Amino acid sequence: MDEQTPPTQPLRRAFEYELTEAEALAALEFNQVRLGRRLQRSARISALGILAGTAWLGLVYLLFFFTIEHERSPLRVLAVVALLCGIGALSRFALQRLTFRIIAAGTGSLHGRRSVSIAEDGLRCRGPSEETSIGWSGIRSIEEQGGQVFIYVDDFSFIPISASAFVDAKERAALVAELRRRAGYPATAPPSPVLFREPAASAPPEEGPDRQRGAAARRPWDPLVEGIRLAFLRPLGIRSRRSRGNWSPVVLLVFFTIAIAFLRDLLDAGPKGTFSPSGLPGVLFEVPVMVVAAWALARLAGRPRSTLALLVALMSLTVPIDVVLTAAHLFVKARTRGWGQWSDQFARAPYGLAPLWFTVAASVCAVRLLEVPRRRWFPAALITGLLVAWPLTLARDRTLWWRSEPDPAGTAGYERLKALVTEDAFYRQPQLLQQQLASLKPGKKGVIDLYFIGVAAYAQQDVFMKEVHSVAKLFEERFGTEGRSLMLINNPATVGESPIASSTSLRLALKRVAEVMDRDEDILFLFITSHGSKEHGASFDFYPVRLKPLEPARLKELLDEAGIRRRVVVVSACYSGSFVDALKDDGTLAIAASAADRNSFGCSNDADFTYFGKAYFDEALRHTYSFSEAFDIAKTAIAERERKESLRSSDPRMFVGEGIGRALQRFATSRHSAR
Repeated sequence: MDEQTPPTQPLRRAFEYELTEAEALAALEFNQVRLGRRLQRSARISALGILAGTAWLGLVYLLFFFTIEHERSPLRVLAVVALLCGIGALSRFALQRLTFRIIAAGTGSLHGRRSVSIAEDGLRCRGPSEETSIGWSGIRSIEEQGGQVFIYVDDFSFIPISASAFVDAKERAALVAELRRRAGYPATAPPSPVLFREPAASAPPEEGPDRQRGAAARRPWDPLVEGIRLAFLRPLGIRSRRSRGNWSPVVLLVFFTIAIAFLRDLLDAGPKGTFSPSGLPGVLFEVPVMVVAAWALARLAGRPRSTLALLVALMSLTVPIDVVLTAAHLFVKARTRGWGQWSDQFARAPYGLAPLWFTVAASVCAVRLLEVPRRRWFPAALITGLLVAWPLTLARDRTLWWRSEPDPAGTAGYERLKALVTEDAFYRQPQLLQQQLASLKPGKKGVIDLYFIGVAAYAQQDVFMKEVHSVAKLFEERFGTEGRSLMLINNPATVGESPIASSTSLRLALKRVAEVMDRDEDILFLFITSHGSKEHGASFDFYPVRLKPLEPARLKELLDEAGIRRRVVVVSACYSGSFVDALKDDGTLAIAASAADRNSFGCSNDADFTYFGKAYFDEALRHTYSFSEAFDIAKTAIAERERKESLRSSDPRMFVGEGIGRALQRFATSRHSAR
């Protein structure tokens, strides 16, 4: 006997329900997105949006200006602007959500028992306090979202029907089809905007022939269009969900990724160059990273079948992010050409936004596409940051186009970087250090002799080398340090003449000076010039050798270990005031070119002195034998120069111990007498 098909159940004519607070909130959000999409087509609304954006950027600029004052650090500029924009975006989102929650919790129009009945002439809608009749011709549109049905009578007013009104998804689909038939609309409607919401109670629809045909009919540029929407946190389009079993968008996006990286390098290096296939693994590193992240996020949401759709979405949103940041990089580089070291720092600054931007965009995309429950939003963002954003920040070779004919300055710079790694220079370094240490002469008994150690610690700029050479010559002529002077210099030009500067070579130099000097009467003058940082003290740098920075506590440890009790220490570097604090004792005069939280200035490659070095050594010490008096003179001169150039005061610092103060006074008197 043939199996009989069960008869179709007739559609009910009346549906009763009560909206929950969550459903009321979802209804308000859906209506807001729907209305926003319609208003975007208006020229007036676009003009108002541009005006509001301009006002916001003006506010960001004012807050940024008053926050960082005269600081010129590109990282600080980027951090402040990103923070202010982030606070504004989050505040707007939080305020909108709070407003909707208040309305959803308090409004009477969405609460209470409701019913919708189908009549021949239209719909009968009954609420807690009113009853409304809507003719079939008065229905503007019928839309679905998250299990709810929305019947619109105009662009703003709507009647929501809760998901709880239906027995199952089939009954809901039957009602929607019947309403559209009676209202004279097609059986299917265009997709509704997808919101940042809790998952619907009903299961996702199964894959069918229509959906497969839609996926197969994707246009080649659809992933790029969707990627632009996702990168700028726009709601998902229907095409973002049509990737099951179709790997063509992934292959297409891989080619786009390679093309963007290639064009970036081509525009950066110029047309005269060569292709570098060794950079391909670095460019494609993000593909397996995103595969793992998509798998993890889909598993977290309990939607493993959506892994491929999420992978396509994640890869597509990286394309506009790469394009925007590359354009910003090239624009900043062109605008800052000729700024020296600042040009590269500013040009790289836009790429600092990439991890934050991608984490936010990818997290929002995953939550929307997978319909992640609210309680799992934070784990989703954490997975995105750890499995995608952080790995993509790891250093790797991503260069696909190398400049084959670099300019002479670039060639010279490259040769300078190789100076220390040649075999002759490498094996000559210990010999140079031993020669300088062995050449130190002992002091005369009964006379205060001055020993000088000059340290030029940063190899990439010549000003530090020039400064140490000039100061060493000044001390030989004016303070009698000939035979009691040595220099430790990081610079390619002197790698065959002077021992390099490092914590190790400085420790050996201090130990040798302590051996030959009379520790009860002689004085050491230690001069260190370099770049500096708040966290690590003075920078010791000679690429490609990796040298440790010299921290204030480490310098004190080296001096105490050597047993040098009478010492004058001058550190010319940014944030060098921390050395003064660390070296305070009875036998030490400590001078710093700046306070612990201030920059010092004048680190130009073509200069002979920094601002502090010029004022203190080349000007003040040529007129006095007192190191503390010279500091007072130099501090006034530096303040005047910084004021004229509209620079924030470096605020040089000094500490004089009582014991070293008396010894230096006797030394200055003896130098006056000798003259």
